[in-house]
Amino acid sequence: MDEYPLFEKFCFLKEKGLRKESFKALSYFIDEAKTWDNNAQQDFACWLFALFETSDDIHHILVHPLEKELLKPLLEVWMKSIPEDPRPYRWYGVFLNTEKRVDYLNNALRLGGSDEQLSLLTLIDIYLNALWYSFHHISEDFYLGDIKEDTALLTRSRQLNNKIECQQTRKNNNEELNYYQDLLNDWVMFKEEQTKGFVEWCESKGRNYHWVKAYYYEK
Repeated sequence: MDEYPLFEKFCFLKEKGLRKESFKALSYFIDEAKTWDNNAQQDFACWLFALFETSDDIHHILVHPLEKELLKPLLEVWMKSIPEDPRPYRWYGVFLNTEKRVDYLNNALRLGGSDEQLSLLTLIDIYLNALWYSFHHISEDFYLGDIKEDTALLTRSRQLNNKIECQQTRKNNNEELNYYQDLLNDWVMFKEEQTKGFVEWCESKGRNYHWVKAYYYEK
């Protein structure tokens, strides 16, 4: 932190709750960082993202001006100048706001292989969230996904999960993937027999699923 006094000032003021003053310090820091050469900017990015990778609470620091005005342009230049380096793809996909998260993470995996554990974990989380969305109204007989797409998503997730080094994490992910696979299989069977009453159908077959509770509010 001592190497970046203006950034240190930003963090200090932000921690104190002085938002206006902290953003002013950040603006000065960004202006300074833009004058650095590529190596100096990359050194800062390596230092900052290494902190982000070991922290669960980064939203106080990773604010919009820092992301938009410095980090995104910095990483985009990095990708073009050193296209074989997986790190900028990983950091862009894991931490920054983008509609192409999956593309960046897949590029990180393509370049870094199984060493890209954070990219693997993040991709699996994205896919599990997509599966959750497909099924979160299934107890009301509403399946919001596409059977072919979710089948492919399950296959891809298992392939990625096999590369996870932590055995417990791999086991936990497999349990979730098995749950959605069973749910999808039962939904297909159910639709061949009837159109309403999926929960009752599952109960009659001895299936035990944890359903998402739906709440409706009247105006």
